[in-house]
Amino acid sequence: MPASAVSRGSTGPVRPPIHHRPGFPAHFTAPYLETWNSPDTLAEVRRNTGLSYFTLAFVVSDGGCNGAFDGTIPVDDPEWLSALRGLRTAGGDAIVSFGGAGGRELAQACDTVSALKAAYRRVVNTLGVTRIDLDIEGAALDDQPADDRRNRALAELQQEYRLVGRPLDVDYTLPVNPWGLSDNGVWLLTNARQHGLDVDVVNVMTMDYGPDLDMGAAAIGAATGLHEQLGRLWPEKSPEQLWAMQGNTPMIGVNDAVNEVFSTEDAARLARFAAEKGIRLLAFWSVGRDRPCAVAGTLSERCSGTAQDPAHFSRILDPFPRTHSRPWTARTPDAFRKTPR
Repeated sequence: MPASAVSRGSTGPVRPPIHHRPGFPAHFTAPYLETWNSPDTLAEVRRNTGLSYFTLAFVVSDGGCNGAFDGTIPVDDPEWLSALRGLRTAGGDAIVSFGGAGGRELAQACDTVSALKAAYRRVVNTLGVTRIDLDIEGAALDDQPADDRRNRALAELQQEYRLVGRPLDVDYTLPVNPWGLSDNGVWLLTNARQHGLDVDVVNVMTMDYGPDLDMGAAAIGAATGLHEQLGRLWPEKSPEQLWAMQGNTPMIGVNDAVNEVFSTEDAARLARFAAEKGIRLLAFWSVGRDRPCAVAGTLSERCSGTAQDPAHFSRILDPFPRTHSRPWTARTPDAFRKTPR
């Protein structure tokens, strides 16, 4: 998915945010929110839409083997930590997404499994997250040594957290065709299984295919093809479990391939399909684009380019009941000290 860069400063380290009500329901919507924009956006969008969950885009290399929002904003930025505390106090939570289309992906920046694992651990512990997303696309997806290193590091980290009773759900977000994943995506997931990584959700980017398509039908076709592929990768799972392992993320409005436009009607079709099938996650790119442009058909980071009301996609792509899973709660800073270092 697209990325942008606007540097913001940090006044230095602060204590990790405390979980007030973390955790995710069986089915939920968590659109991508641009961390290069103001942290105040998190509370503003929650108030305006009723959404409780967001995916923070993106943590990438800061130039070395260390993760930062957009490669420039430290993950211990006080304003972002405060925004996360506010979201959790209100009953919501956030996923942190590593990768994206811009910047250097951490598995490519870190030379060893141990160094990469330490980089992931720093981000997870600082932000207090229990779910992470790996948005792997382009050159990063084709870099098999980096993919293998990432899967090994995450499998080890997941096991370390498990031993101290702390969950770490790992989602993969991958490019997709209207009929399913390409071979490189299948290879990555196969490799993850081989290393014992427990992948909770495979989220597909239903966008930027190239040719003119019915974008709603393409998103549904991609999900149907993915269901068959996941069945071959996880044959022990039931059809219902395989649907519950899926995520679906369109680019709302005008795509980077500007002939492709994902409309509010497409969103409604996808939302109905997701609710009927029991898909785990719906998301979209992006919160900052969920408003009309002054000129229809515009490709912009600030608006969708299609006919819509403000926050229209946020409401349509949220078809799931308002329920919560049993939360994992760290009530004191000591709980964070028990996590692996």
